[in-house]
Amino acid sequence: MLKKCANPLCPNAFRVLSQGKLFQMEVDDFVGCANRKNRSPRRVERYWLCDRCCSSLTLIFEKGRGMVTVPLPSPKTPLTTVPLGTMRAAPQAHAVRRSP
Repeated sequence: MLKKCANPLCPNAFRVLSQGKLFQMEVDDFVGCANRKNRSPRRVERYWLCDRCCSSLTLIFEKGRGMVTVPLPSPKTPLTTVPLGTMRAAPQAHAVRRSP
């Protein structure tokens, strides 16, 4: 259950969904099994940033630490671009054929 802002430095209590920003992350409890049958079910964790904090912070997942607050990029900071030639396409699981 959400109790307060996910920013550890903020004391604001969670009251309503219309204020602030809600983050949802699916968590797989099982870590090292190659066999899908032995996996435990996934669960959803929710985090909330209050109006004040979500105007300057966002949440990211860091391995070993979990969800952490990080500053939003400044509007004055240019976006980093990646040349298209260096990007690789993700493998597709299956193709879908459509009838004409």
